[in-house]
Amino acid sequence: MCIDSKKAKEILKNLKLRPTIQRIAITETLIKQKEIHVTAYLLKRMLAENKVFISRATIYNNLNELSNKGFLKKVLVKKGKMWFDTNLSKHHHFYDEEEETLADVAEKEIKFSKFPKIPNGKRIKSVDIVINIKKI
Repeated sequence: MCIDSKKAKEILKNLKLRPTIQRIAITETLIKQKEIHVTAYLLKRMLAENKVFISRATIYNNLNELSNKGFLKKVLVKKGKMWFDTNLSKHHHFYDEEEETLADVAEKEIKFSKFPKIPNGKRIKSVDIVINIKKI
């Protein structure tokens, strides 16, 4: 058993997720890449390159599960287009629809002068900005 596989099993155990063969393969692939943005489609291709074949639905379900447990961050770039980010720090994104890429933008690079009035009894949990870009 390789080091990444052991680490993937340990992560899943800590998240209280059953270490299925599929979950181990998905988690192992994500931790090998360090900080990465993936869709279920992109991750399916990455797994297939390593001769691991998992249905896109299973990949998507596992990405959602890993996100719900706090291992990944969901980034909705447009209706029906969900990305998953391994970088859990506070940051924002550039989304290039033509290139199908998502890139990090450091939180300090975006300046806020004023937020709208927050409803009574509520507080800001997070601010997620996706800046859509395209070629000139």
